Amino acid sequence: MRRIYRLSALALLVYGCDATRSTAPDSVIEPDAAAAVAPRPWVQETIIDYIGPRFTHAGPGPHPTTESDRYSLISGGLRWFSGGTVEYRIIGTAPSGSANNAVEAGVQAWDVLIGARDFDRADNTTQLNPCTDLPSTIAWASIDGDGGILGRTSPCYNLVTKELVGFSITLDSDDSWGTSGGATVIDVGNVATHEFGHAVGLGHVSAPRDGCLTMYKFAGYGEIQKRTPGLGDKLGMAALYANTNVSAGSCGS
Repeated sequence: MRRIYRLSALALLVYGCDATRSTAPDSVIEPDAAAAVAPRPWVQETIIDYIGPRFTHAGPGPHPTTESDRYSLISGGLRWFSGGTVEYRIIGTAPSGSANNAVEAGVQAWDVLIGARDFDRADNTTQLNPCTDLPSTIAWASIDGDGGILGRTSPCYNLVTKELVGFSITLDSDDSWGTSGGATVIDVGNVATHEFGHAVGLGHVSAPRDGCLTMYKFAGYGEIQKRTPGLGDKLGMAALYANTNVSAGSCGS
């Protein structure tokens, strides 16, 4: 099964989203009965984020001064069920020595809001993502050169139960990355936190008043406010995971 959704051209200015649903191999051969075929219920949504013009803040129009309470859920509500630690690998060549620390901080920004599971980096993990038959990964890899696609996230889930069971995230190594919030670079933590928000079940919000939220679909050079989930982001976690921390954060400039 494959469905492709495209946002309008406006959505592609900085953060845009294409969501592509694809299935893992739809059958396996049972070892004790070669003729018997069992379906695999795993599917994944791929959300692609873009970068474009250098806005002076997170999006077009006046920047909000308070945090929105809005959120959106992928496919009506995907979530990680209760269980043990979810391990992931960071692979590829990071753009700086501090970049992977910023990636891990982006993961932990959501981890503290999800009591059902813990998410830990373990580069030697043997846990597998059922959609790829490989570990869940956050990869530094070339996608399309400088500009264009900035990152993409593919949450893997059970089509029947809507349980999240794995993820693949790619950050485009061709883009200009930094970790200090410099005005001429894309902040690693800002983007990694946004991407991992997709991996735990959140989609984009897009109204101008959502501009301070981590899951707002626009981002600019030098922006760092997405490093920390805001009110709407936390309310999304409350809807999915009964998170009780629903305080507003600091609405950045």
